[in-house]
Amino acid sequence: MINVAVIGTGGLGSQHAANFAQIADCRVKRVYDVVAENAKNCAEPLGAEVASDPDQCLSDDIDAVVVVTPTDVHAEYCIRAAQAGKHIFCEKPMTRTLDEADEVIETVEAAGVKMMVGHVLRFFPEYQTARQMIKDGQLGDVGMIRMARINLMPRGWFADLQRSGGVILDMIIHDFDWLLWTLGPPERIYARGLYEQLPALDYALCTLRFPQGTVAFVEGSWADAGGFRTSFEITGSGGLLTHDSTESTTLIVQRRGGDGQVSEKAYLPMTPTAKSPYQTEEELFIAAVENDHEPPITARDGREAVRLALAVLESAQTGHVIHYA
Repeated sequence: MINVAVIGTGGLGSQHAANFAQIADCRVKRVYDVVAENAKNCAEPLGAEVASDPDQCLSDDIDAVVVVTPTDVHAEYCIRAAQAGKHIFCEKPMTRTLDEADEVIETVEAAGVKMMVGHVLRFFPEYQTARQMIKDGQLGDVGMIRMARINLMPRGWFADLQRSGGVILDMIIHDFDWLLWTLGPPERIYARGLYEQLPALDYALCTLRFPQGTVAFVEGSWADAGGFRTSFEITGSGGLLTHDSTESTTLIVQRRGGDGQVSEKAYLPMTPTAKSPYQTEEELFIAAVENDHEPPITARDGREAVRLALAVLESAQTGHVIHYA
């Protein structure tokens, strides 16, 4: 039995706790939140204990710690957990700064514990399918990728750039991680943003050029009244793949014929399953702990996503092109 403690029981923290509680041979034993009422509301349906101090989540009867706090304290809790010999699941972004990421990795590797970062986009079927089609060459040479992640302005600590990193580090880091996973690191970055408008709103538009010639445009918004939605358009020499989360058929591929015209338009419905992508990532983390193997998204993967997002944020703040290596 893997005993789990959850630190941070706001909306996503409570969802993580509920998901971990559904995994066989896994028990949510203890939860902690700086807001005691949040911890109580999370713990009661799960039969978990409420910790009055985060150190109680690092005691000998705990095997793994789930960190779902504000971003600026991720490093603190991950380091403390690793030093206590606990395996770690940390919500993205892994840390607020690159120095913090390096310190977390050093501590985790010295302690010999497993760490997984919650870049859940890798487990959404539309994004998995798109990556596989690119890798398999089904779209030919990919020239352009457009990605968008649009939402309302979140409340609380998210509106503090120094704590959250704004829309770039907190939200479109999902898309950056997918691009790194699919294409590897870019060569050049240019971005513009409205981070100065926080706490009212935030918006960013980023251009990333990759060594293979692909150019990616990533849009992120905390300035929209229409609610959360995502989309992408992937253009290759062999066809076009599009996704729009607001459509009932969320993935469409158009292939070129020999004369350059569209010869086929196929709708690829994503089969709904009882298991959410969040549940999938949590099960994979527990499997890595139980079977003593590397989790699918490591601390070093998490660091690279932070590194790229911070480079994009630097470009947006300075107005300069970033040469990324």
